[in-house]
Amino acid sequence: MNLKNKKGAALVETAFAIMLLLTIVFGIFEYGRAMFMTNALNNAAREGARRAAVSPAPIDINAYVRSCIPFDTPGLEITTSITTPTPGSGDPVTVTLTLPFRALTGIIPVPDNLSGEATMRYEL
Repeated sequence: MNLKNKKGAALVETAFAIMLLLTIVFGIFEYGRAMFMTNALNNAAREGARRAAVSPAPIDINAYVRSCIPFDTPGLEITTSITTPTPGSGDPVTVTLTLPFRALTGIIPVPDNLSGEATMRYEL
């Protein structure tokens, strides 16, 4: 066998191995980022529902929920089910967040939208 042929084969094998390794690393990165964002949306929805459930006066849930999210949220949709709960009724307060998700790498398929939701009973 010729030594040049062996070097060429090793180069091709290395290129395939690096492509596979990078795909796995970027996939882990994208799914980790999506999980972090989903967890943050769930926490913000829980905080918003809790604030609405214990506040005696109407508050701006949207501004409060946005302040609870630790990253930029263009396109965030906030839906609340609270109208005017009556004191002592135990009416549920639901906060739902939906955020469009855009992959940074585009190599791995990821969900188009991330969401978070929380429901609590009106306590006052």
